[in-house]
Amino acid sequence: MKRSKVWIARGFCAVFAISMPALAQKPDAVTPAKASSLAAPKTAPAAISPAQNAAVMELFRAMRLQATLPDTSAAMIDMEISRNPGLTPYRDVMVGWLKKYMTWDAMAPQLTRIYAEAFTEAELKEMSAFYKTPTGQKALSKLPELGQKGAMIGAQLGQQHSDELKKLMSARSEQLAKQQQKAAAGAPPDSPGKVKQPTKKP
Repeated sequence: MKRSKVWIARGFCAVFAISMPALAQKPDAVTPAKASSLAAPKTAPAAISPAQNAAVMELFRAMRLQATLPDTSAAMIDMEISRNPGLTPYRDVMVGWLKKYMTWDAMAPQLTRIYAEAFTEAELKEMSAFYKTPTGQKALSKLPELGQKGAMIGAQLGQQHSDELKKLMSARSEQLAKQQQKAAAGAPPDSPGKVKQPTKKP
């Protein structure tokens, strides 16, 4: 049961991270040195002009973003389940969770801001014009599938060479352990990846 809960937590975190990368970033630890800066009032983000807002909204309509949001959420969950089959019995739970919180009303204001900050009004209009073309519409329909296939290719390549990665990480772990021992004994640690040269006799 405990293992199943771990799978669920991992799946939720993965889907949430894909859905909302800006919110999924882990905040830095609060240290005493940062306390004063955190307590100070933060500068408000620059206001989005009506023209920028209109350009973003036009782009979202061209991308059919609001209409495809439910399908996108389900596709992300299915992609995660393909990597973690243990999540299969919880698919409906995860879909219901996403539908409850990843709504268009909740996401649109933040999506509008990040698009307005990333692109100029002219660039937003150019993208809208592209996505309104047959090629642009085909790109919208194919990119999720291509992204999933690309992720699977990367996973397969990584699996083929996983033994090499394990050996490299094991070697690095041994190196770090030796450095910790030297540090505890007061000796200067070696640089990571540096091979110690034998001492030449005079």
